[in-house]
Amino acid sequence: MGTLAAPTNVSVPGLSNSNVAVSWTAPAGALAPTGYYVTRITGGAPASACSSGPATLIATTSCTDASTPIGSHSYVVTAVHRSWTAVSGASNNVSVISLSNLTFVSQPAGSVTAGASIATLRIAARTVSGLLPVPNVPVAISIGANPAGGSLSGTLLATTDITGVATFSNLSIDKAGIGYTLVASSTAYAGAVSTSFSVTAATATQLVITSPTPVSGVASGTPNIGPITVERRDMYGNPATAGTTNVTLAAGSGGTGRFALTAGGGGITSVVIPAGLASTSFYYGESKSGSRPFTATGLGTPLSVPVEILAAAPYKLMFGTITSPVSKTGFSVTVSIVDFFENLTQSTATVTLVSTGQPPTGPQNKCTVHIPNPSHAGSGTFSGLTVNGVKPDCQLTASSPNLPDLPSIYFAAA
Repeated sequence: MGTLAAPTNVSVPGLSNSNVAVSWTAPAGALAPTGYYVTRITGGAPASACSSGPATLIATTSCTDASTPIGSHSYVVTAVHRSWTAVSGASNNVSVISLSNLTFVSQPAGSVTAGASIATLRIAARTVSGLLPVPNVPVAISIGANPAGGSLSGTLLATTDITGVATFSNLSIDKAGIGYTLVASSTAYAGAVSTSFSVTAATATQLVITSPTPVSGVASGTPNIGPITVERRDMYGNPATAGTTNVTLAAGSGGTGRFALTAGGGGITSVVIPAGLASTSFYYGESKSGSRPFTATGLGTPLSVPVEILAAAPYKLMFGTITSPVSKTGFSVTVSIVDFFENLTQSTATVTLVSTGQPPTGPQNKCTVHIPNPSHAGSGTFSGLTVNGVKPDCQLTASSPNLPDLPSIYFAAA
């Protein structure tokens, strides 16, 4: 059936406070332990540890031995499987030198500014009962509660002086939030947690668009894309609410962009972020399709906002340029399906082209255009057109379902 092997690699820190972390490696072999119990050895005398025993097993391979007396200790771990047991070798020694916690002699201010000094913090280290100061103790400081995912900057490790106090004078946190705490820790001392405090935004230095970018919408003659939200932030990316900021809005060149405070509203050229708020919103409209960025200016570097304008619904047909006279032996004509603003659409509807030139004097002189492929799927070019001789008053008519027919200009063939 196999043999129950003993745990291995029983380990404790060399120096600890009264809560000693004990870990070990599960035994190899066919028999898996039901659990473990831990024994503390002090001066050769055994004592139950980690609140465990033969009838109170630990399922994991680590535990904390709480309220350990001051002194030097080692540990053994016993594996149990039914009635079988296997005892490990002894761990290294741990020296428990203090039952006391570190103490914040001075606390953070209730509210600090992002990136600014939290104020000078003093943390004391004391021996048993907190009566005797201990110099030369390394104390580390870190963020405890972290409501906004901030980062702590400054000198994060200090050593206690002859009075047993470690001083931290240049700490700061970059992200605004409510309910931060700091944690002081040191080997052999239980950690201390500061009182909670808030971090507020620094002075606004930049503008950002918080609505999805690129801004996207359908071509329109009125501002109907939005609401688009512009926010002011400090150098750490925190929304900033102090003061009033005027944001100037400008459409890019070559477009017809317009701004408004409401959908379809009257045109504006700026918006205001009032004191107490970090953002404001507006609407944008542009009749020309394609990439049509606009800029927002008011803080820091002018902000270029990417905008993609899509063509509106198919509205009419449009001929490309026909330069008269055309070659009677071969020429091409382009017909496009466009929206109300003459933006090329993505329509794949059938476009049909027919010759509709009028005879100036009689049927024998009628200009007839030969169109090899009179139907085309969507916007495109009809190629290989020819005319029956040198003729004036040639004309073509394009048609597509649900759109009005479109006659071309009159042109001549030479």
